[in-house]
Amino acid sequence: MENIDPSKIIYRRASTKDVEGIFRLYESLSTEDLYMRFLYIKRLSIEEIERYIKDPNMIVYVAEYDGKIIAEGVLHRSGEVAVVVHPSYRRRGVGKTIARILYEEAKKMKIRSIFFYTSPENYPIIKISRSLGCRLRMVEGLYMGIIDICIDENRDA
Repeated sequence: MENIDPSKIIYRRASTKDVEGIFRLYESLSTEDLYMRFLYIKRLSIEEIERYIKDPNMIVYVAEYDGKIIAEGVLHRSGEVAVVVHPSYRRRGVGKTIARILYEEAKKMKIRSIFFYTSPENYPIIKISRSLGCRLRMVEGLYMGIIDICIDENRDA
């Protein structure tokens, strides 16, 4: 695990300028990592990444360190979330930070709960989700994680 300065990690909305960096992030993942992310083995193409970054139903965030995309988080308008972190930058709070950012975005969008699916073997995401107050339940052999969002109905939109 290389030493990094966490204060130099930049978290921001992704743009089409990030497509290549996100593609490289996914290329760094093992087949096991890809399975944990998609629940099947899938390599994303540059076109697919560009398409979901442009999709108005998706909010995509990246974590950037030293000019390199080291993590990505996606929130769909339905409330489904997904986070992936480069293998060299795991266990540093990057995934948890992106999950919290997506939670705040979901609040702004007045999404009542966010959810994800993961395999029972994905211990890191299970641990992170529990620390964020997630309820886990088994659905067809997978864990479904649900985090309810408290929305202030009186807040200005």
